[in-house]
Amino acid sequence: MKFNWGTGITIFFIIFAASMITLVVATARHPPQMMQKDYYALDLNYQAHLEKKQNTANLQTLPNAQFVASQNTVQVKFPEGMIATSGTVKCYRSATTKEDILVPLNNIATLDIPGQSLTSGRWHLEADWQDQHGTPYFWESTFIK
Repeated sequence: MKFNWGTGITIFFIIFAASMITLVVATARHPPQMMQKDYYALDLNYQAHLEKKQNTANLQTLPNAQFVASQNTVQVKFPEGMIATSGTVKCYRSATTKEDILVPLNNIATLDIPGQSLTSGRWHLEADWQDQHGTPYFWESTFIK
């Protein structure tokens, strides 16, 4: 059999088509998950979000989040003298949205999140709350279980 330009181009297109089909099948098996499901609403309220972050930056001491292995809890401490009257704390991993945890805040200065539902690895924590004076805050951190 003689190998000419037509045969070479045909083999090239067959290999190209096979690789494209393989790529489509491989990406279809991986479920697309976004870190934030409501990203459009977050974008619309971005100025309010920036103001919350600025309020947090103006605090003398920032909140603190750490995993306490002896108690198997994630402990979130708000600045001394501050009580989170309302809001939420969200723990999530960037690998999947199936393990997200959302904890409501209601008149607390320290939050303990049970660690038995958290898998090992790096976690992101986002706290969005209001203090006893009605000032909104937003703070984010990471911890490792």
